Amino acid sequence: AVVSTQSTGGYRVRLADSFSGTFTECSYKEGYDLTIGTSDKGDSIDTTKIRHFRHVLIFLGGLQGLEPAIESDESLKETDPRTLFDYYLNTCPSQGSRTIRTEEALMITLTALRQQLSTNGMD
Repeated sequence: AVVSTQSTGGYRVRLADSFSGTFTECSYKEGYDLTIGTSDKGDSIDTTKIRHFRHVLIFLGGLQGLEPAIESDESLKETDPRTLFDYYLNTCPSQGSRTIRTEEALMITLTALRQQLSTNGMD
């Protein structure tokens, strides 16, 4: 699932043909100027300051995380998620369970990022 936030505080979910397609199939003429990957292996949201942006793209992994999706995309030369995203974040530190369902991860992530997205988003 790919989440693209809107200036109204809402979001749109879209599917892409491939992992790399999420970057190249952007509906904004200028593209996304901020990308966030989420994983339990990422940096804690609690210690991260998000920079200013106009259009943000948030990646949520499946049960195995983002890594299998990245590794299966043959058009990508880089497979390290830390280099593919502006921020690679754990939005649910100390989650207490091995996996989080995508629909739960979406709400957790948007809640964890809400203040920073509101403050640093579009002019």
